[in-house]
Amino acid sequence: SKRYNTLMNKKNLRTEYLQRRRAVPDKGARSARILAKLETRPEYRCARTVALYASLPEEVDTAPFIRAALSAGKRVCLPKISGGEMRFFEISAQTAFARGAFGIREPLSSVENPKSEIDLILVPLLAADAANHRLGFGGGYYDKYLADFQGTSIGICFQEQLSPCPLPHEAHDIALDAILSA
Repeated sequence: SKRYNTLMNKKNLRTEYLQRRRAVPDKGARSARILAKLETRPEYRCARTVALYASLPEEVDTAPFIRAALSAGKRVCLPKISGGEMRFFEISAQTAFARGAFGIREPLSSVENPKSEIDLILVPLLAADAANHRLGFGGGYYDKYLADFQGTSIGICFQEQLSPCPLPHEAHDIALDAILSA
């Protein structure tokens, strides 16, 4: 069936792009270049509340993004996953973290940011194509979250994660508003 082929294809693509991402050199310097690109964008400059995520070691390093957004006086929130659902919680420079779902650092914060208040969300991805479709990690948390999200969504990744070919996507997969890479 077509759906089975799509799932198999996604599985193979995930394996390939995980390997590509692992091999990316200069992750720190390139993460800084992506942040510099973000800081020039009006969607970021005008955003009052920004949703980010705590990066894993092989991803674009979001720690400087978080510090920059807090220094710029923005409200910053990070995701927690519970009961199969992703929600965002406000953080400060003092917020403590604990390992949550999938070994990802989650804020020990109880101040939830309603989706309607989030102006910009930065989205992790394994691969992205020219139509701004993303290949995620298979959990569907961001697809579910973005389905009725009214703000701007920007994916961040390394250039090695940009797919020259259209990525498989289904009706429920939401294209992002932009992709920033370096």
